[in-house]
Amino acid sequence: MLDNLLELARGPLLKFSLLLMALGLLRAVLLQIWELGWAWSRAGDHFIPWSLTLRRNLAWLLPWRYLRVLERRLYNFTSFLFHVGVILVPVCLAGHVAIFKESFGISWPQLPQVAADWLTGLTLLAIAGLLFGRMTHRASREMSKPQDWLLPLLCAAPFISGWLAAHPAWCPVDLRAIYLVHLLSAELLLVLVPFSKLVHIVLFWVSQGSTELGWRFVPGSGERVRVTLGKEGQGV
Repeated sequence: MLDNLLELARGPLLKFSLLLMALGLLRAVLLQIWELGWAWSRAGDHFIPWSLTLRRNLAWLLPWRYLRVLERRLYNFTSFLFHVGVILVPVCLAGHVAIFKESFGISWPQLPQVAADWLTGLTLLAIAGLLFGRMTHRASREMSKPQDWLLPLLCAAPFISGWLAAHPAWCPVDLRAIYLVHLLSAELLLVLVPFSKLVHIVLFWVSQGSTELGWRFVPGSGERVRVTLGKEGQGV
């Protein structure tokens, strides 16, 4: 029974979840681009600062950005570690690359096992830190929705089960059962990516452009603001 479920999870379910994730992310990106185009058409200034937008996108990837806000420095850096681990480990783990090569005929550089183990541990610590920070920070706790608590836990499931599957000596149950949990939890996560907050992994590249376009006034609105403030012909 377990062998049949493993075959199903490694084959059709994996391909289905990857396809659904890809289509969902494509839909999200196209919708975001359409909204940016709409904002651009409504903006009085059609100039787009491409170099500034690119710099802001790259700044989101740099770790020292997360150390600027003193009161939340540890939380921000923990969030950075979480994002690095949750992307790098699944994409570059040797076993995952091997599955992609077997299924789709493509491959890319792999993480050494030692590096993958360390990143897995850091990612799990980061998940625990983020949950603890959300519980202890009043504003974050009050704004949190169910998915803010459930998504980190769901992210932890494939990391824990994957580590146990890679280290059979530490696995307390049937290795096939752990591997099945790993596959199913990872596939559920893939399916949820386009429909949850995890979509920002892709959309953050576009969201910085929306800041440049979405916060511009429509033509003529600047003068109407001056009239409302009683400052016709003056700078506001």
